[in-house]
Amino acid sequence: MKMGSQLKKGLIILAGIAMLSMSLAAKEMVTYPKDNKATQALGFVKLENSFGISSSPEGNTVYINSGGKPLERVFGAVEDNDNKFSEIKNNKVIINGGVLATNGFWEKDGVKAVRGGSVYGGAGQNSVVSDNEIIIKGDSKIGGNVYGGYSHRGSVINNKIVIESNSVLFGKESILFGGRGSRNINVKDNNPEPIDVITGNTLDLKAKNIKVKDIKNFEKIVFEVSNKTRQNDKILILTNSEGAAPEKPEIVKISSKITDISETEKDKILAQKNKAINLDINVVFQNKPSKNIKNLKITLINAENGLEFNKLPENIEKTEKGYKYSVKFEKDAKNLYAIINASLIKN
Repeated sequence: MKMGSQLKKGLIILAGIAMLSMSLAAKEMVTYPKDNKATQALGFVKLENSFGISSSPEGNTVYINSGGKPLERVFGAVEDNDNKFSEIKNNKVIINGGVLATNGFWEKDGVKAVRGGSVYGGAGQNSVVSDNEIIIKGDSKIGGNVYGGYSHRGSVINNKIVIESNSVLFGKESILFGGRGSRNINVKDNNPEPIDVITGNTLDLKAKNIKVKDIKNFEKIVFEVSNKTRQNDKILILTNSEGAAPEKPEIVKISSKITDISETEKDKILAQKNKAINLDINVVFQNKPSKNIKNLKITLINAENGLEFNKLPENIEKTEKGYKYSVKFEKDAKNLYAIINASLIKN
């Protein structure tokens, strides 16, 4: 996809801009539309209608609320030319009724292209981007992708995306990424880069009828059942015309610039980078059930064009305070199901 290469250019050639027109120290909190956004001059590339923090890599909170002009993209933290970070971590983006639309422009040689609508927990060039969180709720509208984190050549690990509202709307091409980096692998000091864009990345779903094109690079998916969950409810709906395979990472290749390693070594690197994810799927209750539950069957994942799993998740039996429950997983060509039973107990 072109967005990754465009982000790379933006991160490399940011011309000393700050995402906000104020001086920000570590652990900053900003709110849109209350606080001003910035128009960014990125050298020969221009990015408009963005919002976030570029002078603090850690502990930021960015709120995107309803009102104001739709934003092109949002960052919990991001590098620029004046601020390079070895780590970008523990940042939070909370979108509550905000709108991210493809209304921004990347400009090169006088030619404008409409881009955007995406949100990043954190983004860097060579940074370790970790432990960032994006929470999406209310009547939010996200026209682009959602990235727990992005690092062109670093690691993107232990990030989380949380969707809390049935009213959230995504674009037809929206993809949820736990982590993402360059799809063209470089090799430096015998280490393939980007290093790791999967480990610990979590998708936490607290709503139903969440419709996106696809999900990629998650090691964990948590489905949170509520007392309002009903028979045959669908939680996650994937519309990719090529079908969906949550255990498969986004496929990468070796950069054409790499000429000093053998084809055998290249094949070895690609086999490691593109291997199946050991995906952990969990079903939990948001609250104690209001009554006993018997054979509640819900669709965890629906993919009309085909759903691929190498194996079913392991069935679940758990005891929590005041209740115990079990989950049995089933699958057909298009769906992953959960059959849930729960009993109220005294403990």
